[in-house]
Amino acid sequence: MTEEIVGYIRVSSREQAVDTNALEQQRARVIEAGAKQIFEDVQKGKNDKRPSFVKLIELVKRGKIRKIIITRIDRITRSLMTLKKLVDTLEEYGVSLVILDQKMDLSTAQGKMVLNVLGTLAEWEVDLLSERIQHGKKHQRIQEWANASCPWGYKVINRRYVLDHTPFLCLLTDRPDNYLELSQSTDLSLLPGRTIAQLARDCIDIFFAKKGARRAIKVIFEKYGIVKTHAKFNGFDKVFYWSARGFTLWLKNPVLDGHTSYLHYKTVRGKRRPLPEEEWQVIRDTHPEQRLFRDGEAAAVKALFEVNTCNASGAFQKSLTGTDNYRPFAYQTRLIYCQECGSRCTPKGSSTNTEYLYYACRHAGVGCNNHKAIRRRNIEESLIEALVEKSHRLNQEESSTEETPLARSEALARLEARLEWLEQSPGFDPEIESLKQKTRQEIEEEKNPFLSKDKVFDSSVEDLIRAGNNLAIWHLLNNDEKVEIYCKLVHRIYIQDGKVVSVVFNQ
Repeated sequence: MTEEIVGYIRVSSREQAVDTNALEQQRARVIEAGAKQIFEDVQKGKNDKRPSFVKLIELVKRGKIRKIIITRIDRITRSLMTLKKLVDTLEEYGVSLVILDQKMDLSTAQGKMVLNVLGTLAEWEVDLLSERIQHGKKHQRIQEWANASCPWGYKVINRRYVLDHTPFLCLLTDRPDNYLELSQSTDLSLLPGRTIAQLARDCIDIFFAKKGARRAIKVIFEKYGIVKTHAKFNGFDKVFYWSARGFTLWLKNPVLDGHTSYLHYKTVRGKRRPLPEEEWQVIRDTHPEQRLFRDGEAAAVKALFEVNTCNASGAFQKSLTGTDNYRPFAYQTRLIYCQECGSRCTPKGSSTNTEYLYYACRHAGVGCNNHKAIRRRNIEESLIEALVEKSHRLNQEESSTEETPLARSEALARLEARLEWLEQSPGFDPEIESLKQKTRQEIEEEKNPFLSKDKVFDSSVEDLIRAGNNLAIWHLLNNDEKVEIYCKLVHRIYIQDGKVVSVVFNQ
């Protein structure tokens, strides 16, 4: 059995190791004291599952170690409970612990008492530090300051979020002929390439184009030549990389929409647990001029994630090259229910032939008498008929009221006033004519939300249904638009005996 004298060193963060040379100082001291092998961790002292610490205890239990050298008691642990377990383990296997700063001998009762006192003080110090941090964070929330750890695309200046316009990378297609000459300049604004904020905005555009986080990441990786990496701090460590979860959390961050948010996590039994979004503390419009999102895009991101969660990955086309991201009838996955037993229905038939795709009750024949299936295409036709019928009814109710219709919004009145003023401009001016055309287009988009994606997400369910007053509007929607619009409008579609018996719309 090989006995060995080892040293254990630890710091809490990589910054401590690099900036203060704390690890190097500890290493030099334990080597000078006789350590032949060094175990090193860069983790918090309260974490009992540090890799090198766990390995050290395993070697102790296997009888491979006879002495452990540390510089201070808080280097090996900051938990009194862990310290007591460690002392018991070392005594059981006959291993001595040398603490250089205190010159302690654990073989004596006095040494054990002093060790327990030092362990208690170390744990108390951690608790005091935690309290100071919590008080500081509370003051930060009261002052509405930006968090020091800001999302990709931003940096913090004077405790406020601002877009990060630092040059980050340059694609070969972006490089000008005089690239080498410009690279010698000290003025960063002259360098070609894309800034961090531009990359962040491009990631958002790709997400909206591909309708899903994983599909967007695949395009981002291919576009920017990214490969798998173990980066933990996207951008701050000069590495551009997304994981699916990281990309999703980034898109949901209120900072991108001009808000500051706090309390995303809570600590339970020493571990951080994420809180649901509705429990976050959000301070609205803290930096509206520094938004990455445009109007309505934050709501669009939330809606897309909700739709994708309900529809699952099977709703997507396998190929990323098609015009539509979603498969035909993908929106029906979460909407079809059995009228008899109230259960969600399941799809039937081959996925290779859209003409022969059905929905049927999942409990047909095993407790439910609703045996007959219905084609997805027939479900869609019945849904469109119900939408047009409800649209006509809403428009008739509106025209029959004596009150002024509310459909003419302030935005529409403002656009119509602008067009009237432009029409009165004398002579012919190409810029004026271009502005007239643009204003007319905005008026049409305001009247008909189907002409603008932003209007679809911003409009109410009633306004969308009212605008879809003919069959052509609904039949011209592509697969992606059906997922976005139908899932916004429809709560449930009930089927019975191979027919749609009712459509329940969202309020």
